[in-house]
Amino acid sequence: MALHEKRYQVFISSTFEDLREERRAVQDVVISTGDFPVQMESFPAADLDQFTFIKSLIDHCDYYVLIIAGRYGTMAEDGMSYTEKEYRYAVSKGVPVLVMVHSDRGSIAANKSEQSEEGKKHLERFIHEASDGRLRKFWNTTDGLKLAVREALDHSKATKPRVGWVRGDQISSLETLEELNEVRKENAMFRDALGELEVDLPLPDLPAHDEQLEIDLIPNMSNSDYGGYAGYGSHMTIRCSWIAVFPHFFTNLEWKQSDWNGDDFYYVDDDDSCVKIGSALAAEVSNKDTTNSFKISHNTLKKLTSYFIELGVMRPLGAEEPFTDLAKKYARRQMVTNNPSAGFTVIRGDVEVTKAEQRNLDDEIPF
Repeated sequence: MALHEKRYQVFISSTFEDLREERRAVQDVVISTGDFPVQMESFPAADLDQFTFIKSLIDHCDYYVLIIAGRYGTMAEDGMSYTEKEYRYAVSKGVPVLVMVHSDRGSIAANKSEQSEEGKKHLERFIHEASDGRLRKFWNTTDGLKLAVREALDHSKATKPRVGWVRGDQISSLETLEELNEVRKENAMFRDALGELEVDLPLPDLPAHDEQLEIDLIPNMSNSDYGGYAGYGSHMTIRCSWIAVFPHFFTNLEWKQSDWNGDDFYYVDDDDSCVKIGSALAAEVSNKDTTNSFKISHNTLKKLTSYFIELGVMRPLGAEEPFTDLAKKYARRQMVTNNPSAGFTVIRGDVEVTKAEQRNLDDEIPF
């Protein structure tokens, strides 16, 4: 895990019985992003003692996903549902709230909808209050909900970064970086107040575009989980220049664009990008079919991304799209010219692709 790579705790809140399937789907999305879902599947809020415990969980969460469909939820003695109590507590603690509202509540089955006029009024009021001035996304299918949650989390991480969690063995290094960042902020503040300071925090030089670097390529073993026969590569290390990697990075980076409350932004599928870029680099040093057989590590992906952002050919997360006009022009030029300075070389290992028949994973998983 990179020093700056964090994992986040995401609290999943909704009414309980009517949204079991949807809660499981959102849980899967959170896990797929590498984060930690927090929810009370076997201990839903039903009294004040349980709610006290739930508040302690929300205290340690970075984001709060609120799913609203056809029910307002079980009400406490004060006439407010426990779902709304959770929401209000998250807001009071400054936890970013991502609101997922069912777009066609009239189509929801009667046994999953409010039956009384009072319940319907409470639900409408709650939706209006929760949606006012916050990130909101509509959904009417489980797949639509999963996509909405993924987009909302990506957007919130880019625009509202939180404390998150890091590995224990990375804390000291991370704290050092954060202290340096605080020094940089104070430097900028004093510069604005007093003019240019005599002492500034120097930035390390960016490697030259033709400077050589080493990239480890590793087998994409998960490729064998898909149908029929699949290939997985070998361990090897290649050497090339930073700029020689860019055409492969540009062509194979898996990114998508999302429109969140009228604000367009891009996000990257790290896993697919690592496989496609790694397999493309392996193809540079082999005449074998390396498709989906190799990958680079997430750390390598982040290292390349940081370099190309600093070089000025890529935009940071939160922008509308990743690549600048200069990047697109350079990639087009590379497609029609041969670059003799690319110099891809294998310095450790060999290019091998092993064919393996798919195993029946259902027979091997004990749960």
